[in-house]
Amino acid sequence: MAIQTALGAATLNYQLTAYAQGLWNDMAEVVKLAERLAPTTPVPGAAGQFKKFDDKNSFRRPKTARALGGDPELIAFNATDDTYACKPQALEVRVDLAEDQAAGNAGGDVQVQLLDQGKIRALINQQALGHVGDVVDAVIANTTPTAGLGNWDSPDIDPIDQLDKELLALSLNCGSTQNIKLTLDVASWNLLRNNPNVKKRTQFTQVANITADQLASVLIFPVDLMVANIVNDTAALGQSPNKSRIMSGTCLLHYSVPNATLYDPSAFKSFTVGAAGSFVGNVRTYQAPNQLWRAHLVDWSRDIKLTSSLSMRRIDVTAAKGQ
Repeated sequence: MAIQTALGAATLNYQLTAYAQGLWNDMAEVVKLAERLAPTTPVPGAAGQFKKFDDKNSFRRPKTARALGGDPELIAFNATDDTYACKPQALEVRVDLAEDQAAGNAGGDVQVQLLDQGKIRALINQQALGHVGDVVDAVIANTTPTAGLGNWDSPDIDPIDQLDKELLALSLNCGSTQNIKLTLDVASWNLLRNNPNVKKRTQFTQVANITADQLASVLIFPVDLMVANIVNDTAALGQSPNKSRIMSGTCLLHYSVPNATLYDPSAFKSFTVGAAGSFVGNVRTYQAPNQLWRAHLVDWSRDIKLTSSLSMRRIDVTAAKGQ
């Protein structure tokens, strides 16, 4: 109960809060993958309702003509489509008394501040990596790959033809070629650019292999392309590394609008109570009752939801799995 009492006495640390929020911005390349797949969507409370876009009527063109004296056409949203419930999340990092002693007393408050900032950097890095992993896990768990696609190391397959096919289906579902993103892991990208049929497309260019910019422009319509390489080590501390790529062997084509809200047809969303684009709120600090360590913690809320099954297509690139 002593630790609980100390945690309850945690106080806002203004300096570390500002530092943590700046670090989150510095982690933009890490969290970029999560923001593409499930953009942060601020909500007014921890629980509520959101619009799902799971039938083509959601994308139908409205009739806007109004008769003289008549009412405007009503855009109908079914308030019981689905619900979100942002669950509490938290991470904590501790600074042991021995670490303070090892830092030396000569540095005084400056040395303590640098030590605390190092700890916060590690905490924010873990928070960002954890969020990216959770988003990718949610996307994989709630989507089904298109059958018969993804054997990109085969000389009988043209990956670009497969991507065009999926883009056509996606643009038909969403009724738009705007805000379409193509996200694939680096191993899948390697198979695509080395595929012999893709190489044939580069025979009139100055390069031996297709580049990311060329791929984005050679598809049936231009897309926002990202080659992802987020690595996770699942081994416990002190054990040999066991690294793997998050999103290994996965290619996603998806519709996602900037500044997502409750009412747009982005494929997935990360609902959170708070400011858009960041899960970093306040850093709070408390001291252990035995004075042997102090702790810094951040807490937030989140619920990752599939909001439009029509807005994402998935290809499992089989030969790239585990690479």
